[in-house]
Amino acid sequence: MDAFERVYAALEGRPVDRPPVFPQIGDHAGIIAGLPYNVMYEDAERAAQAHLDAQARYGYDIIAIQVEPSWPVAEAVGSGVTYPPDKYPWITDYLIQSEDDLDKLQVPDFMATRSTRVMIEGTRLLAERGNVPVAGFMTGPLTFSLQLMPYVDLIKRLIKNPEFVHQLIAKSVEVIRAYGQALKDAGATIFVICEHDVQMMSPKHVKAYSIDYLPEVFSVFDYNIMHICGDIMKHIEYNAEFFRSLERLNVINVGPKVDIAKTQALLGGKIGVAGNIDHIDLLPLRTPQEIEQAVHNAIRASGGDPRFMVAPGCEITSDTPVENVMAFVRAASTYK
Repeated sequence: MDAFERVYAALEGRPVDRPPVFPQIGDHAGIIAGLPYNVMYEDAERAAQAHLDAQARYGYDIIAIQVEPSWPVAEAVGSGVTYPPDKYPWITDYLIQSEDDLDKLQVPDFMATRSTRVMIEGTRLLAERGNVPVAGFMTGPLTFSLQLMPYVDLIKRLIKNPEFVHQLIAKSVEVIRAYGQALKDAGATIFVICEHDVQMMSPKHVKAYSIDYLPEVFSVFDYNIMHICGDIMKHIEYNAEFFRSLERLNVINVGPKVDIAKTQALLGGKIGVAGNIDHIDLLPLRTPQEIEQAVHNAIRASGGDPRFMVAPGCEITSDTPVENVMAFVRAASTYK
């Protein structure tokens, strides 16, 4: 099977020759190409070529122009963002400082902001030149809202003014959908929605302020992957029935603190699991042999489910050694 056949078969639960490798490689591709961090957000041609070269080097099955694109999207709607050459971007000025600022949040012209234009143009270049499926990444309703308003201020309002938070998240969803549509129009065929902060909140709050909004988010693409960071087993248990009811949720991506077999059982065989390889300690710091064994253990835990994808728990960091990424990808083919 080629990567297109393998990935789409897995997303649909059909037999595969081996598990697809969903690597979540973002700035790592630029670093191994010798590019400063900021170039990956400022030059579509160079960023896309770095990703194409990385995919050719490693041989994984899904490519994306960036796996943390919400800084550009936050910038496009009016937040201040800095893009240093030697580290990841960060938000310097939040769009929403008070409840009176909610009307400032509107769907922007993504092509009018350089960083989102690079994301869209880079996606188009990957779709035109690559030989694997292209994914579009975006943060989910809750995480994106937390990037538009100071964290503590929004968390307080979850209790004090939940109506305002719902209004903010509803407007955030409009932006997420519009950005997803722009990526789809550029050639992406898989939408990856990332919720990074849920382990610090109760399952009840996460359902109310994120998961209940997913049907609208997932309406743009035929194939959708939900990435949830951290120790979130209790959230999966609480929301499993709702996840199973979602028409267009194909895969949930989880980290090393989440049990693959238990998650599969909770999802009833309707939704695949991608994971659960440790991206913090194992991938950047351990040996290729240890990494290959961890991937084999994850595949074994999946019990042969064709929906399973080999994936890290979050983005492969820029400092992860090349030989370790190669071992991670290779292990999907060496498992017996």
